[in-house]
Amino acid sequence: MCLVAVDYTMWILAGLVVLVCAADATPVLGRTFPDFGKMYHVKGVLSLPHSEIEEAFEAWYDLEGNRSRIDYRNSIVRTFQIGNDLDFGAIYKITPVLPPSVIKCFQLKGTKEDPIEPQEAIPDAQSFEFEKMEDCKGAQCEVWKTITQAGHKKNTYRLWVTRGEEAYSPATPHRFEMEGFNTLLDSHNDKYSIEYSDFSSQTEPDVFTPPEGMACEEFPDPPEEHQIIANPIQDYVSTNPVSHAHRLFGPFKEKFNRQYKSEKEHEEREINFLNSFRFVTSTNRKGLSFTVGINDRSDWSRAEKRKHC
Repeated sequence: MCLVAVDYTMWILAGLVVLVCAADATPVLGRTFPDFGKMYHVKGVLSLPHSEIEEAFEAWYDLEGNRSRIDYRNSIVRTFQIGNDLDFGAIYKITPVLPPSVIKCFQLKGTKEDPIEPQEAIPDAQSFEFEKMEDCKGAQCEVWKTITQAGHKKNTYRLWVTRGEEAYSPATPHRFEMEGFNTLLDSHNDKYSIEYSDFSSQTEPDVFTPPEGMACEEFPDPPEEHQIIANPIQDYVSTNPVSHAHRLFGPFKEKFNRQYKSEKEHEEREINFLNSFRFVTSTNRKGLSFTVGINDRSDWSRAEKRKHC
């Protein structure tokens, strides 16, 4: 239950009803919702225990300049979200390709229906409610929480922040965590966290400029994967229980002619696919001498994959 005046909004998404609690800017127990400003720089480490993934990233965000940048693995892979480029904005991805010594630029153009916008690396906390105060690495953190649900997917999100002595002081992010529960399987099937550091409300203008002199090609991946590959933090900071990666399960089923015996098996296979897709995108950001991809075993469990190795 929200602790502020709210309106309840239903989103119809992929045939499912998503109920969210949309809060106004009224202070909660004397505390305003965490606001990280229109411009910032932050570092973070993304951890996904189910997929055995841990990745460091660095992000720059400039709302008024309509631009952002997200780097992974010490800038081995760089993505630029530039809303003012071309007619409807563009995303540029600078990444090593085989052989690993070759650096290429790929471009994704925005459209009138789907323009490119700057991507935040910290969740928008306007729908969160204040939960409690808690120690986090020696500092007293405010803990903010929200719960979203679509179909059998119920996700609980928590955000840990500190701020100055005044309740209205700007917030500094420390940790963000999502724990997913599947009501049909009656199990916690998804979890990830982001540990933040080096937060600053300033950025340097030139960090948003892609390298000059590089000819950019169109993304070679299947079109339905482009938004995730080009915008690698979006699904993790969004509080929508149905992510881009979840929606890729439909094309996967069609490509490999998947027909599951029950709704329960469908939920289990979708979870397996989600973990496989995250592993693929994370591995391909490492700049290795090989790449991996989605195949006909991507909806298998770990036990099934080990059995057929």
